[in-house]
Amino acid sequence: MKKIILCSSNPLLVKILYGMLRDEGYAVEDLEHPALAVHKVLNDTYDFMIVDAEPFGLSAEDAARIIRIIAPEMPILRVGGGAACDHLPMIKLPADLDAIKEMIRHIAPRCQMNTAAEGRPA
Repeated sequence: MKKIILCSSNPLLVKILYGMLRDEGYAVEDLEHPALAVHKVLNDTYDFMIVDAEPFGLSAEDAARIIRIIAPEMPILRVGGGAACDHLPMIKLPADLDAIKEMIRHIAPRCQMNTAAEGRPA
C-alpha cells in the first residue's frame, strides 16, 4: 500500500482529500503542520506528500526544501493558493477531485492511484 502524507490545517480540505485518497487505496497520514511532516519523513518512508499552500508555522516551501534533502525522490504537491513556487508543482483550489488525481498521476508515476474502476490497470 502506498503511503501519503496529507499536510493541512484546513479541515475541509483534509476531509475531501483524505476520503478520496483512502478510497483510491492509499494509507494516508494526516498532519496539521509541515514541521510534523519533516519529522515523519526523517523516521519513515513515504511515497508522496500533499501540502497546503496556506502558511501555518513552517511554510510549505520550507518544509519541501527540508524533505527534498531527506527524501529527494519523494514527489510533493502543493495545494491551495498563494504565489507560485518554482520547485513545487501546485494545484489551485477549488479544484475538482479528478484534477487532483490527474496531477498526482502526472508528478508521481510510481505512486499510481487505483484506476481499475476506470477500466485501466493500476
